[in-house]
Amino acid sequence: MNSFAVILAGGTGTRLWPYSRRRTPKQLVELLGDASMLQETAARLDPIVPPDRIVVVTNMEYVNEVRRQLPDVPPRQVVGEPEALGTAAAVGLGAALVGARDESATTFVLPADHVIEPASRFRSDLERAAAVAAEDHLVTFGIPPTKPETGYGYVELAEALPGEAGAFAVKRFVEKPDPSTAQLYVESGRFLWNSGMFAWTVPAIRAAFDAHLPALGRQVDALIRAARRSGSEFENELPVIWSGITDRTTIDYGIMERSDQVACVPATFTWNDVGSWSALAEVLARDEDDNAVVGRHIGIDTTGTLVFGRSGRMVATIGLDDMVIVDTPDALLVCPKDRAQEVRGIVDELEQSGDTELL
Repeated sequence: MNSFAVILAGGTGTRLWPYSRRRTPKQLVELLGDASMLQETAARLDPIVPPDRIVVVTNMEYVNEVRRQLPDVPPRQVVGEPEALGTAAAVGLGAALVGARDESATTFVLPADHVIEPASRFRSDLERAAAVAAEDHLVTFGIPPTKPETGYGYVELAEALPGEAGAFAVKRFVEKPDPSTAQLYVESGRFLWNSGMFAWTVPAIRAAFDAHLPALGRQVDALIRAARRSGSEFENELPVIWSGITDRTTIDYGIMERSDQVACVPATFTWNDVGSWSALAEVLARDEDDNAVVGRHIGIDTTGTLVFGRSGRMVATIGLDDMVIVDTPDALLVCPKDRAQEVRGIVDELEQSGDTELL
């Protein structure tokens, strides 16, 4: 079985401002160590998916940096979307690039900005998902919830599917719930977090596009034909095909929520989508006062606080609890940890005020 991976790396990471910027989004910077999140995503695939079978769909302005960070991925397999049209279009582009090489390939679709440990369990779960995908299922990875999280969508499980992969049919997808509903979901044992990671074969996802997003399905077929031609021809044809896409939607809403072929593989690995500074604090090492610190910090009577310093300055705190402090050379963010999801509002304010140098 030839397995490919499509890594989605086009996001701007606005909720991790001011460290994540439009020119240097979170997937392309070092948050947790010496490698970017994109590099870690590609590395954990090996040896199931070697670099020559990785496709990266990203923003046009990130193409050169992605190619620099992933030198073993063939340059032609790093493609920038002419315009961001939603994850359904991005997945269709990835499916086209894989399908041009192998019409029957199993494909894993993975965002570039997730923290996953350990890599060995992740690869084992990929193999389980591949076995389920071989039965023409569209597979989503579900994350067993550790708390009643209101920032994630959920997947409700139905009956177990036959076989040894431990997969389930999917009863429904539900949007981000309110706190009381999230608590009920967790207590029921039937709901998993929707990870946004998938596995399917090229024929299965092409059939799903034809059934649920037929106009986009026709453009995926056109992209496959274009991708089989030379690199320069594909680069010229991509913007033309892309300009005709009218299905601006997500893969979840456009296909996964409508298909009766969806299956869920519960993950055995730990997962965090690092969608906010409070989420990053959960995956960083913490000291005896429950503080997560990157950079230089002196804290007096400071507990449960994230200090993320990339300016080189010393950050000193007194009497703080459950706060977020992000210090960069040109911007400083300070907020309660439970309001970290609101950072996007600062980005909106900067856009409206015209302070584009800080975006």
